[in-house]
Amino acid sequence: MDSRFRLGLVIIVILLVGVIAGTAMAGNGFSEDKVVGHSKGNHRLDCYIVRPWESDAPEDVSFPVIVWANGWGGNNVAGETTTQDWYAEMLQQWAVDGPYIVVAANAWSAREDDVLQCLQWMIDQNAEEGGEYEGSVNTSKIGLAGHSQGAGAVVKAGDGEPNGFDITTVLAMNPYGPSWVSAGDQDGPMMVLTGKYDSTTPYSWTYPVFEAQLETGNDSVYAVHQGAGHSNLELYQEVIKLWWQFQLNDENDAFDAMTDLLATLDWVTEYSGSYDN
Repeated sequence: MDSRFRLGLVIIVILLVGVIAGTAMAGNGFSEDKVVGHSKGNHRLDCYIVRPWESDAPEDVSFPVIVWANGWGGNNVAGETTTQDWYAEMLQQWAVDGPYIVVAANAWSAREDDVLQCLQWMIDQNAEEGGEYEGSVNTSKIGLAGHSQGAGAVVKAGDGEPNGFDITTVLAMNPYGPSWVSAGDQDGPMMVLTGKYDSTTPYSWTYPVFEAQLETGNDSVYAVHQGAGHSNLELYQEVIKLWWQFQLNDENDAFDAMTDLLATLDWVTEYSGSYDN
C-alpha cells in the first residue's frame, strides 16, 4: 500500500474519532443564554437562562419555567455571578431533569423585582412571534426558587404581583429576611428547606416563613436537614427534584416519594394545609 495512501487513511480515522468524541463530550443536554437590558428603577435586567435543549428549541413543546434568585453577594469584581459559578451545576441539573427552562436573576443582591423582571422577560419572549422562545414556556407552570436572601426574594414574589403572574409554587432554601417578606401572601404551595446547623439564617428566622403558611392554611412543607448548614444545598437536591416533579410536572407519585424521603432520620419535617394529614 502506498505510504501516502496509508497516511491519508490514518488522518481520516483520526479526524473521524475526533468528531465522534467531540460530539459525545458536547452533549450535555442543555444550552445557556445571557440577557441584559435597561434598568427598571435600580434593578437592571440581568438574567442567566439555562435551556433544556442543546441547539434549537423543539417545536410544539412548552416547558415549565423556574426563576432563581441568588443569595447575598451573588457576584464578584470580575462580574462572574454565583449563579454562573457556585449554583450553576444545580440549575443546569434542574433544567435537564425537568425538563425546565431555568431563568436566574443575576443581581448581586437579588430582590423580588429582579425575579419578576426576569420572569416578565421570559413571558414576553414566549409570546414574540418568530422569536427564539416563541411558545416554549408553559405559562401555567411557574416555579420560583432561591437561596438565603434570594429565598426571601422569591417568598416575597410568591403572589406574582404587581405583574399579575400566577405562581405555581415557591421553593425557599435557608430563607433570609422574614421580617421584610410577605410570607403568607402566596399563589401556591411553598417548600422551605433549611439546615440544623445553619447559623446564618437560623431556625428563628426561617420558621416564621412556615408559620405564615400555617396561619393562612396554605399547602406547605418545612423541612430541616439534620446534617446541613447554610450552604449545603447538595443535601436538598433529591427532595427538590421530587418537589418539582409534583408541582410542575403533575406527577402525584413524586409527592409520596418525597414524603417518604422526608420521613427518614436525615430530616425533621412539618406540613400545613392539605399536606398536613
